[in-house]
Amino acid sequence: MIGGTETVASAIVWALAELMKNPEDLKKVQVELSNVVGLRRRVQDSDLENLTYLKCTLKETLRLHPPIPLVFHETAKDTMLAGYLIPARWSVVINTWAIGRDKTAWDEPNAFKPSRFLEPGAKDFKGNDFEFIPFGSGRRSCPGMQLGFYVLEKSVAELVHCFT
Repeated sequence: MIGGTETVASAIVWALAELMKNPEDLKKVQVELSNVVGLRRRVQDSDLENLTYLKCTLKETLRLHPPIPLVFHETAKDTMLAGYLIPARWSVVINTWAIGRDKTAWDEPNAFKPSRFLEPGAKDFKGNDFEFIPFGSGRRSCPGMQLGFYVLEKSVAELVHCFT
């Protein structure tokens, strides 16, 4: 149960911390919420698909602060990787934290720039872009990815919309 709750809670805290450190991005999210939702009602599930900059902000948060920074996998068969033989059934550690900060994959990798996800061909976390895998990828990716992102999105939207 901790894997399904603590990871989302951690991501919510990181998202809010990044927005507080970057007031111009916070303002963009608040303006988007005001335009899409208005100020007379709370955020509804149907609003989430129209909150593009909020999604970009959360993706950037997950890139810089993946909830599980080290992912462990086991090789199914003997595998050659970068000239090294990894025998079958050996554990491999994937550092998603370092991947999210790779200078060859990201422009200004240590900067919080949600707008990078507005660009055409921007990377996505669904497992096809190996430069951005906060939920892992392939058959071993997080089974709660969609629910986790929904809870993150809904929680941050509510908090940013209702509080300054």
